[in-house]
Amino acid sequence: MLSVKEAIQQRRSIRRFRPDPFPEEHLFEILEAARLAPSGGNAQPWRFIVVTDPEEKKKICKMALEQKFLEEAPVVIVCCADLAAYTQASRRVRLEEFAQYGVLETLSGRVGALQPGAKDAPEPPEDAKRRSALSNSYIAIEHMVLTATALGLGTCWVGAIGARGELNALFNIPESIVPIALLPVGYPAVVPHQRPRLSMEQILLRPLATIAPPKEETRISITA
Repeated sequence: MLSVKEAIQQRRSIRRFRPDPFPEEHLFEILEAARLAPSGGNAQPWRFIVVTDPEEKKKICKMALEQKFLEEAPVVIVCCADLAAYTQASRRVRLEEFAQYGVLETLSGRVGALQPGAKDAPEPPEDAKRRSALSNSYIAIEHMVLTATALGLGTCWVGAIGARGELNALFNIPESIVPIALLPVGYPAVVPHQRPRLSMEQILLRPLATIAPPKEETRISITA
């Protein structure tokens, strides 16, 4: 299995898949990586539907601009965000976890000062729920992408998911569950070259002091 660094370097968007199935334990590892992802307030809004049925994949493909690789891949994961993870009731549960697991002791500044009255805070507006649910769910999806790469599998993050409500109707899920991406998973039939990436100077809005990049053999070990 690849290291995290190797998975990041070798990840590609795969749009041609072999039909060969892959081990069930690999699928479990990919989903487990998403389950363990971090999220603001530990809301964990991500929800998934694992699709292997050819007819369901055909319908998904039609919704997603008829991108045929969605039918080719042995598995397509429908990635969703649950707005219900940000209701007042859900927030109260998470705040109790803050106390139970010692998080309150680590808080400071305005965040720490706000905690005593947080349980009685009003329900967040719908757009705020959606923004938080999507941004946190994206973290879990990237966990799956890198884990799949580490296991020798390919993925492609597909944002074209059809008209609003189509996937909800297909899988009979409530409107509070918002489909946000499709993730086909399988063995790559074609691995493209990496496309150009911006330089370090281009992505830093403020230049760093001179830092030499680590040597290739350098390994960083982080222990708890």
